[in-house]
Amino acid sequence: MSRLFKLLANIPQDKLLHFFYGTLLAAPLVAFTDPLISSAIVIAIAFGKELYDKVSGKGNTEALDVVFTIAPVVIINIAKHV
Repeated sequence: MSRLFKLLANIPQDKLLHFFYGTLLAAPLVAFTDPLISSAIVIAIAFGKELYDKVSGKGNTEALDVVFTIAPVVIINIAKHV
């Protein structure tokens, strides 16, 4: 259990913010739409944000940012439909 806490403590703040905002997007979408629609919207927003970062030069473009943004919609959809 201690190793798990150490692993979680080492997740960069940027990735945690992506997970947090992904959760804010996913929660109402999963509650009120189809799983495919909610997933598609969050995926589009996650890729759009990274594309914006790349084009504008205002942020770093990272694949893990997309993964951490999309993860909540996957988790919530699985939890809702199990």
